[in-house]
Amino acid sequence: MQFIPHTPLNSVWLKAAVVGSLWASVEIIIGSFLHNLRIPFTGAILSFMGVWMLVASVQFWKESGLVWRAGVICALMKSISPSAMILGPMIGILTEAIILELILILFGRNILAYLVGGALAVFSTLVHKVVSLLILYGFDLIPILEGLYRFGVKQINLSQLSPVTVVIIIAAIYLTSGMTAAILGYRAGRHYLKHRLTGEQNHDFTLQPDNRLAGGEKKQKFSILFLVMNLAAVIGILLLINFDYLWAGIALSLLYFGFCVWRYKRAMRRFRNKLIWIQFVVVVLSASFLIGGLSSGNLFFSAGGLVTGLKMILRAAIVITGYAAISVELRNPLIRSIMVRRGFSNLYQSLGLAFSALPGIIATMPPPKELFRRSNLTFSGFFSQAEVILRLFETEDSVRPSIVIITGGIGKGKTTFAKHVTDYLRHNGYGISGFLAIGVQEEGKRTGFDLLDLRTNERVELCRETGTPENQRAGKYFFRPEGIKKGNELLDPLKNKDAALFVIDEIGPLELNGRGWSQAIETLCEKNDIPQLWIVREGLVDQAVRRWKTGDARIFDIGTDSVEVVTVAIRMEISDRSGRRNP
Repeated sequence: MQFIPHTPLNSVWLKAAVVGSLWASVEIIIGSFLHNLRIPFTGAILSFMGVWMLVASVQFWKESGLVWRAGVICALMKSISPSAMILGPMIGILTEAIILELILILFGRNILAYLVGGALAVFSTLVHKVVSLLILYGFDLIPILEGLYRFGVKQINLSQLSPVTVVIIIAAIYLTSGMTAAILGYRAGRHYLKHRLTGEQNHDFTLQPDNRLAGGEKKQKFSILFLVMNLAAVIGILLLINFDYLWAGIALSLLYFGFCVWRYKRAMRRFRNKLIWIQFVVVVLSASFLIGGLSSGNLFFSAGGLVTGLKMILRAAIVITGYAAISVELRNPLIRSIMVRRGFSNLYQSLGLAFSALPGIIATMPPPKELFRRSNLTFSGFFSQAEVILRLFETEDSVRPSIVIITGGIGKGKTTFAKHVTDYLRHNGYGISGFLAIGVQEEGKRTGFDLLDLRTNERVELCRETGTPENQRAGKYFFRPEGIKKGNELLDPLKNKDAALFVIDEIGPLELNGRGWSQAIETLCEKNDIPQLWIVREGLVDQAVRRWKTGDARIFDIGTDSVEVVTVAIRMEISDRSGRRNP
């Protein structure tokens, strides 16, 4: 028997989950409000608020690494936004957090560090915007901006105003805004400390399990291969355009657009926005007028400028399409599984906690207009929730179901072994919910599996070697929707409240890739300490243990351990749970 103990999240990850969820609530609510009103400099405003919250947070939580962890969590929470473009905002959020964290490491936690870190964090939004525009339209954008500048200063008779001076003025505005955010955050944090010392907080706040990160988009299929293909396609087309292989670039672009329209219909909805087409028209006209036209004293459009403008919007369309497609593929549950296996389980556990707090935080937020009117009071209210949410996170992280795993090679008798265990437990009065996968033989050959309901002994067709493209597939088997549905029902803790044990046969590649009953297991592990019995083939045990939020795991091999030993271990887990609930 192998024993893998549950390791609770450390303090810094728990607190980062609190700060990250608070920050994400502002990004989602205030960000949507500003975008809907078409308010300019939305990114700078959100960055201002982010610095405000982060600086306030480090006044009462002193752990090193809190800021960058909160940034990672907030950026990943941004990934569930309905927007097709998630990479830009995610990168912006993460950049702000990393810059502020580095400054705090270099200069310590003092007012100077907050001022410098806040200034650079907000200034990074300007740099991010410039870099994004260059990625979108290429370096051909620079002569257009130069032409617009010359035209503008000539019209307002300010030819003495150099481009460097304009850049310095804009940079100064962003840097000053960042310093202001840092000062306000410092004051808000100090105000919270005084409030905490003079009174008790009393917040009616509950966590709500949320599986959006694990599940992705229900109707969207994912593929690591397509993720790589998207990256390769975007890079390849941009290279063709940059090296003036224009016709080849156009041909490949048309093929790529057609592929993305077929596979990522929802992600392509940004092109329905009239503003993007207006922007394209402005770019073409500006290039035609300013490149080779106005710059040479000719008031008419230039053919060279027109070609340059068309190349720029083709490049922009490819970048927008590629970003949207890659953003979809990054939601692939398999990526989460890979990250967890590579040692990022703390991140995903804290991220799950942050998601569970998000609905409650948003519900307690005032309307955006009220937030701007009484910002200091509102943010102080947010931070007064922080310790309440932290205590809930600590409790949530400690409530984990213990897991007993039966493992062995393929076709070595794991299900038969598990049936002996469950039969004994049921005979001795234990409430068992869940299912076993019973092999189906035709002419001496296994052709599929039926799902056996351990409560009623009812059998439902689970998978066969033949199926339709709509069926979920793992290896050579096609899984029937009715079998998956039945399995999910048997793993629903609300429908099986009297269960002393949940049995899952089996957890395989389908579940590890976010399909099958992956969501049901996720739900079963949320706020639930009922022991579980998993059947997992050799080679997948470690992945399964790391994939979900579980407590202690005991692993038994059918080749070396007996039914009696496993049965005793399960009875002890059930007894220990009863003892915890009835001390």
